[in-house]
Amino acid sequence: MIDKILSFDQTWLLAWNNFANSSPFWLVFPKFMAEYLIYLAPIMLIILWFSRAESKKVALRATFAGLVAWLIASNIIGRLINRPRPFESGEIQELIFHRPTYSFPSDHAAFLFALGFSFWLSGYKKLAIAVFVVSLLIGAARIAVGVHFPSDIIFGGILGIFIAWLIELLDRPLQIVYNFLINIAKSIRLA
Repeated sequence: MIDKILSFDQTWLLAWNNFANSSPFWLVFPKFMAEYLIYLAPIMLIILWFSRAESKKVALRATFAGLVAWLIASNIIGRLINRPRPFESGEIQELIFHRPTYSFPSDHAAFLFALGFSFWLSGYKKLAIAVFVVSLLIGAARIAVGVHFPSDIIFGGILGIFIAWLIELLDRPLQIVYNFLINIAKSIRLA
């Protein structure tokens, strides 16, 4: 089973990396998506925070799910597995600069899929679909530029969905935290 996953990873990684490296347009487009598209997430969360009173808890829940998936879950798994990045093998051309940290799982995918699934569970289905589309674009771009294997993105997405589901299960006790943060924001005129 592991051999099949590694073969899948290598085949798709080489194909996407070669394609991204084949022309100036395909070199610039994945680089932009892999490095900068992630910055839409905080902008989207800020817009959601200020849009309506009831969306503040949705924004907090999604942010919390994303941060737990990224900073805690993916970090722990990454340090335990410690899979090198694809460009470290020498077979893949690194198209963006990235430190040689762990590759598995993708913390970008974990963060974005946690946001997207949290929005889905909160009833913000259109926003969730938009976040999932952006997540897939960023994931594909990060494979193409040589910083992730496909299985890193897939597992990161699964991890993000799982964390968002856990945060949803803990929603009742977390309401205390959400209300506390909203009250602080109101007191300093940020809500």
